[in-house]
Amino acid sequence: MSETSTSPEQATADQIKDLLAQLTESQRSFDEWRKTQPVTFDKEMAAWISIRDRQRFYNADEVAEWKGQEPGISSRPEVIETRRRIAELEVELHNQKSRLQELLSIGTPYSAYRAAVENAEGMVSGILQRLRKQRVEQVLLNTYGHSNVARLPRALTDAARLHPRVTVLETLAFAPRLAALRDAQVNQQVVDAAATNAGTALQRLLELVES
Repeated sequence: MSETSTSPEQATADQIKDLLAQLTESQRSFDEWRKTQPVTFDKEMAAWISIRDRQRFYNADEVAEWKGQEPGISSRPEVIETRRRIAELEVELHNQKSRLQELLSIGTPYSAYRAAVENAEGMVSGILQRLRKQRVEQVLLNTYGHSNVARLPRALTDAARLHPRVTVLETLAFAPRLAALRDAQVNQQVVDAAATNAGTALQRLLELVES
């Protein structure tokens, strides 16, 4: 026979040899692995296979979950290492998702800038009110030895509110600019003006606190 006529049969022979080699190697590998398994292996294997006989799997994930329960598979070094790596990647994925949410909540520098201005505007009135209350209490404490307004006549507490240390705070007039605007009305120029306004008010507050 010519070489051309024998080539297909040679290819078939090579294929058969490969199959025999794979079969022999897999059998040898199984025999060695089987020696490491518990005496209950056959019973566990039968129970595992019976799950497939009794239960219908509807998608690849369910099949993969069933295969993951095969007796002895959890002890394979490759499986252990792969699952360990998956666990690491899941932790990393969780961390990266958390980081992404943090970045999205912060937004761009413009968003952070606007948020800082809005926060400053919102804090000025609160700080001013707290400072006024503290100074009234301090006047009462210095004058009457305590700051319990319930134990003092109204006239005395009103007088404390008219103390120069308290009334000087009235010199600060501040009106937030962003709070009254709709988002469509806010642009960089508006934010810049609000930032200047809030910065001036905070600086004046600082001067009042330190005076």
